[in-house]
Amino acid sequence: MGGKQLPSGGGKSSLLRAVAGLWNAGSGTIVRPDPIDMLFLPQHPYMMIGSLRRQLLYPSIETDVPNATLLNLLRSVNLPDLAERFGGLDVELDWGKVLSIGEQQRLAFARVFLAKPRYAILDEATSALDTRNEEHLYQQLRSTSTTVVSVSHHSTIVKFHDQVLQLTGDGKWQLGSAHEYSTGR
Repeated sequence: MGGKQLPSGGGKSSLLRAVAGLWNAGSGTIVRPDPIDMLFLPQHPYMMIGSLRRQLLYPSIETDVPNATLLNLLRSVNLPDLAERFGGLDVELDWGKVLSIGEQQRLAFARVFLAKPRYAILDEATSALDTRNEEHLYQQLRSTSTTVVSVSHHSTIVKFHDQVLQLTGDGKWQLGSAHEYSTGR
């Protein structure tokens, strides 16, 4: 999670993309989990043209998840009427055009809850959400066995983390407890 002092353009997202294995530029060594164990949620989630079912299952290709499970999942991310609003789980649409960015971000969290990765890397993944929705999603995520790594400009999510990596913008960094970070120690 980026520090309070580092403005946009300081390398927080680049670092996360490198850790997630999405970027291979630069030099150095990154030791990371197997890509199969990670799910990366960017600020603007990937939305493909296809069914709502496929949006929820992405990146998995498994298709035998019961409708009731998917509908419950949508309720858990505060999208209770999404399937009904667009004609069901199997209607094919360009979801990036019909959903707001906040709805897309909540749908991306539903993917995490369904996939249950060992690690979720969240890059401003709640930037379009109000505090209530953001905290609701982080509380749910905190109750899973998924290890969460976040970059956010919202200080309200610090309480859902154990450690804070603070990038100072000059190539230096500090690692400390989230409690110390939030109390200013």
